[in-house]
Amino acid sequence: MLTSVLLPNVARGVILRRPLMTRLVTGLDADRRAVAVLREMRERHGDDPLPLRFAGRRAALVLSAEDARRVLRETPEPFSPAGREKSGALSHFEPHGVLVSDQADRPRRRAANEAALVPGQAVHPDGDVLAAQADEEALALALALREDGGDLDWWRFTRSFNAMARRIVFGAFAADDHRTTELLYNLRARANWTYLAPVHHGARTEFLDRVRANVERAEPGSLARRLTAAAPAGDGTDPRPQDQAAHWLFAFDAAAVAAFRSLALLTSLSPGAHEAREEIDTREGLDLPLLRATVRESVRLWPTTLMVLRESTRETAWREEVLEAGTVFLIVSSYFHRDSSRLPYADAFEPGIWLDGRAENEPGILPFSQGPAACAGIDLVPLAVSLFLRALLRGRDPARVDAGGPLPASGLPASLNHFALRFSLST
Repeated sequence: MLTSVLLPNVARGVILRRPLMTRLVTGLDADRRAVAVLREMRERHGDDPLPLRFAGRRAALVLSAEDARRVLRETPEPFSPAGREKSGALSHFEPHGVLVSDQADRPRRRAANEAALVPGQAVHPDGDVLAAQADEEALALALALREDGGDLDWWRFTRSFNAMARRIVFGAFAADDHRTTELLYNLRARANWTYLAPVHHGARTEFLDRVRANVERAEPGSLARRLTAAAPAGDGTDPRPQDQAAHWLFAFDAAAVAAFRSLALLTSLSPGAHEAREEIDTREGLDLPLLRATVRESVRLWPTTLMVLRESTRETAWREEVLEAGTVFLIVSSYFHRDSSRLPYADAFEPGIWLDGRAENEPGILPFSQGPAACAGIDLVPLAVSLFLRALLRGRDPARVDAGGPLPASGLPASLNHFALRFSLST
């Protein structure tokens, strides 16, 4: 079970995806195998979390969607997000980020993050500024593609998307700050090894110093400016703005993956693709519900957070099991997102589930996690991606041109290697 469920997730990189291992895992159809194995485990073991040991650690695989919701909603007590593995990984580039903060610092850092990202609001208060940043980078990318006649591959896409992310976090001046993103990339590569790899203190210091300097220069309408306004320096709240901004840059990489896979959905044979592309060409304003739903479907179908981890702070009782304190609870996202025994749309592109309440009412669907430690960018990320994609695609006819061809209307693959995707954007 460890080989078929946990090893593929670790191999491709939990913090930074490894292109070669991602290609191998996709080729082996490992995600579909893992879902089948976990379904079999539940049939044999029952609904209770399945105890196991790995690397000398007590762990439990969560097998029930209702239990997954319980673990996430009862965070941070008794299920802490700041477990040893996560703290070891994030210490490489954001040692004081909200996710790995202790109980004394977490509430005020979380509050500062929420003040900046504004979860629960589909269109961010600074949506106009955000849209301008997205438009500028997307239109520059489209123009470059038209001038050289090339296709859109992952490396070209992510370079423009990262520039947009820096604009959104700090302001337009940061668009060309490639060094900060490069440092973060290298630190995340080490973070794949969590506490097994020593922290590169020199690189981390340089990275956080650059982020701090960008925060100090943050422009009106940027996330960093909202963060420092919510918890200004010297007021005793200690939000560690450089660590929070570092986390946003890290999270925007997952957003880039979701955005690029969304292009695969928008060029698929599904009826939902046609409806979303109509919205691109006809809908004005910042509110793009079908495009935002497409982004969420991308993350449901191919999770960017492969496993959600929580570590129990005390003994916890289940139906038949009692699990001791210090147990690491493992929630394998794809297992719940692709559970065809529960979800009739498990392997289909069904953006409507995000508009009619079905996704919200399903406890196992957690593309942005759930509960008190859910991603505070749950609304900002789909907004940013939808605006970027609209600017990139409006008036153009995107087509998938790599060897995989367009995705089918149903029976979507369990894995989608974003490194291998390639698109044309004809006018």
